[in-house]
Amino acid sequence: MERSHHKHILTALVLMLTLWIGFSGFTLASQQTHFQNMIYKAYTGSDMSIWENALIGLEKAYEKSPSDDLLYDVLLAQYGLIGYYLAIDDNRRGREKLEKARDYLEVLQQAKDYEAEAMLFQAAFNAFRISLRPWLGVNLGPQSERLINDAISMKASYPRAWVEKGNLLYFAPAIFGGSKTKAIDHYREAIRLMEANMQNNHRWLYLSTLVGLARAYENTGDYDMAIATLEKSLQFEPNFLWVKDEVLPEIKSNMISNSSR
Repeated sequence: MERSHHKHILTALVLMLTLWIGFSGFTLASQQTHFQNMIYKAYTGSDMSIWENALIGLEKAYEKSPSDDLLYDVLLAQYGLIGYYLAIDDNRRGREKLEKARDYLEVLQQAKDYEAEAMLFQAAFNAFRISLRPWLGVNLGPQSERLINDAISMKASYPRAWVEKGNLLYFAPAIFGGSKTKAIDHYREAIRLMEANMQNNHRWLYLSTLVGLARAYENTGDYDMAIATLEKSLQFEPNFLWVKDEVLPEIKSNMISNSSR
């Protein structure tokens, strides 16, 4: 009778431990989704303080329970923030974030199933470094191109591969192979892939790529497609404030100005 009693207690403890592990995993996944949603809210609502807080939360979650999936989200959040700070000429914060992100990238580069993702973060970080020190472009530019092409060959279904290829072609000078017309095709492929399988953590990237595509259309003189692309982003997210309040009115104004010349 006593042995049977102990057996029931042991069974109950095993069951409780199994449930606790399951609930712990669910809680971590829920936290990760929460931080992804915070980043989306920050991007669409033009409030980068929310993004900063989400990044802090992701970093703490990763320190507590390291995983490659969570590490990817940390790097994706850092990638977006670095790009934002460099775009507004806050080079100090951009540089600080970049140095920290490079440490995380060294870890991701060892992850078995994230080779292409790591290559693309490296290519993007190279571009950020070139933005801070243009003379580095002589060496880092060709290196980034190789990394992006290798990533596309390795994982052509990964949308960010086509985003980075589009960025490379959009921002590179024509003398070094840059082409806003060619960038359009790559942005469109990235958008197609994201629409076919929209990941929660890629929603802000989807909107960002639509803006990049619209800018490429604008720079090639196709204002109708630029406006249609931005309107598509507002169909996906009606409260995308940056596009609604700034980018779309600006492009419409530029179209009117160019048509009256």
